Parts: sequence; structure tokens; C-alpha cells
Amino acid sequence: MSQRKKRIRQQFRATVFARDGYACRGCGFVSDPDRADSELDAHHITDRNEMPNGGYVPKNGITLCEDCHQKAEAFHRGEPVQDGFTPEDLYARIGSSQEEAIWAAGWEES
Repeated sequence: MSQRKKRIRQQFRATVFARDGYACRGCGFVSDPDRADSELDAHHITDRNEMPNGGYVPKNGITLCEDCHQKAEAFHRGEPVQDGFTPEDLYARIGSSQEEAIWAAGWEES
């Protein structure tokens, strides 16, 4: 991975974690800036491959702990999704939507 990509990923994680108060938006588990990288994940709500520039915008990210991240990833794996963990549910938890995330990434759907 290039240094540029690493910086983009780190900035995405830092921004999403800070916005969410270093707390899992699924279950409420609270971390802190020193432990966040090992205890939390900045989940891409819409898959990075479906977004311009990898979807590295806060409007497409949500802070989740490992257990909640697995629940959210079920959607991307094509598995049944637990209530509260669909992309629409996750966007609602952060006051965003797929359309807002696409706009923020600088791309409009055709």
C-alpha cells in the first residue's frame, strides 16, 4: 500500500472515530484515542469498491467495535443482516445517507 493511501486511511479512521466520540455506534462500547486503533474499526457503510475514491469520506464511515463490525459486514458478504445493521440503519445512526456519501466523495450517480 502506498504512503498516500495509508495517510488517506488513517485520516478517515481518525475523523470517523473523533466524530463518533471514540464509541461504537452499534453497541455503545467506548474506547479512547490511545486504544481506538486496536479496539474500533471505521467501517465503510457502502463498500469501498462501489464508491468513488474508495469512499474515504466521513459520511460513508461509522465507528464500530469488532462484534458490531462483523454484524455490519454480513451485508457485504451477502448474508442475513441483523436488525439495525443494514446500510440504511448505519447511515441513519450518523445522520447521513448513501446519496450524501456519494456527493461528499465528489461523484454523482448516473
